[in-house]
Order: sequence, then structure tokens, then C-alpha cells
Amino acid sequence: MQQPLVSLITVVYNGEQLIAETLQSAIRQTYKNIELIIVDGGSTDQTLQVARQFSAHISTLISEPDKGIYDAMNKGIMAAKGEWIYFLNVGDRFYDDNVLQDIFSKDLSNVEFVYAQVETINEPTGVNYINGRQVKLIDFYTRYPICHQATFTRKKAFDKIGVYNISYKLAADTEWFVRFFKLYADKAMFIPRIVSFYDVQGTSYHKRMPGYKEYMRFAAVHFPALVSMRIRLMYPLIWLKVKFIRTFQETSLFKQYRKIRFRGRVAKTS
Repeated sequence: MQQPLVSLITVVYNGEQLIAETLQSAIRQTYKNIELIIVDGGSTDQTLQVARQFSAHISTLISEPDKGIYDAMNKGIMAAKGEWIYFLNVGDRFYDDNVLQDIFSKDLSNVEFVYAQVETINEPTGVNYINGRQVKLIDFYTRYPICHQATFTRKKAFDKIGVYNISYKLAADTEWFVRFFKLYADKAMFIPRIVSFYDVQGTSYHKRMPGYKEYMRFAAVHFPALVSMRIRLMYPLIWLKVKFIRTFQETSLFKQYRKIRFRGRVAKTS
């Protein structure tokens, strides 16, 4: 089976402590038909110096100010020469060395979007879990069902429906997934395989309510009116839920609740 070129795009800004581990995760992959693209936002620390230690493996390095992570990701898409694109942003790492080999040994001839599973890390409760299952458009009406660290996208899919909308600072990836599932759900494939680790306490965790406001914005554009209205009315309840979790997340009782909730999906390292 032909092995397509896969573009691994790393977006980084002042990530000198993390970028080496991220790039090593890519280089260790047993699947070798890859190109590494680094999009740096004009780091002021030693990020570029560390990255240049991997210059023999890097195809493209862009370093300039950007308008946020999704603007940087769009730059990576434009620079990519691969048939498939995966975002391995700074701090991310593959679950094991055979991820790409396993994904691209599948028959993806009629597929333009692959989504799989992630294992969470840095859970405040200490209960890390496996996240990811097969979804439909309707699943986006109540939650964010796909993590971008679990996705592989044909570059031509971006050509068809556009790149990330940078007016969304926190949820542009989810808005893009919604656009794709509205138009090309039959071109998506779920693979029940863990492909990466997902740091729960990333930007979206600490900015949950601003992220929810963006969710309300694109819901008004993409979802039926009644669904959009329900999402808007849920805002106070979501705020209370977030407040409750932040208050009790370090208690033993809440930890037990999380173990029950994610029964069967709790990571072995928890």
C-alpha cells in the first residue's frame, strides 16, 4: 500500500522547555514519509535555538508574529506539501512510536478526515481517561466531541471548506469540525486507537467560559435555531458546573465520582 506524505505541523511560542520532546515524538515514529513544519510566533526565549538542533529533520521553519494559534495553524496548512496534515503542537506528543504506521496502514482511499482517541494527562483529580468515539453532527449540539490532537486531515479538505476561522480564538478547530461534518460526514472515519496525549489543563480549560461564548456564536451560524437557543440558555448552568468542578476537583469524593463516570476508560497510569 502506498504511504502518503504526512505533514506534521508544530505551532509554538516560547516553548523552549517543551519543543524538544514534541519533535522527538515525531522523529521516533516508525512511519518515515513525513515532513516536519514548525510555525513559531516570534519566540523571545530559546525555542528557535532548540528547534534548530533538529534542523536535519525539519522541512520548513516559519518564525514571525501571528494573530493567535489558529492563524499559526493556518500558516502551517499553507506551507504543507503532504497529502495529510496532523497538528503536533508544542507540548503534544504521540502515544507511541507506531501511531502513524497504524493509521496509514488503513484503507483511507475514500476518507478525508480521520479521528481517533487521546489519553488525557494532567487531570486535576488525577483520574486520566481515554477520550474519543464515533460521532455524528448531532453530537456537536451538546459538547465538543472531537479533540484536534486525535485528528488527521487531507489537505484537500481544507481546500474545499477553508481553513480555521481566526475570529474564534479558542474554538476554531471545533467550528471547522462542524463545517466538515455538515458537508462531508461520509468522508470521516473513526479509528479506535489512542494517537496522542491530551493535556486537559491547556488554554481551553482555563478559559472554559470564553470558549463557551464562541460555541454559542458558531452554534447560531451552523445549528438549527432551537438548538442554538438551547445552547445559549445553558450558559448559566455551564458556568455553575465549571464553578462547582473548580471548587471540588481536588477532593477525594470528586475523584471517586470521576472514576465511576469514566469506568472502563480510566487510563492505566491513573
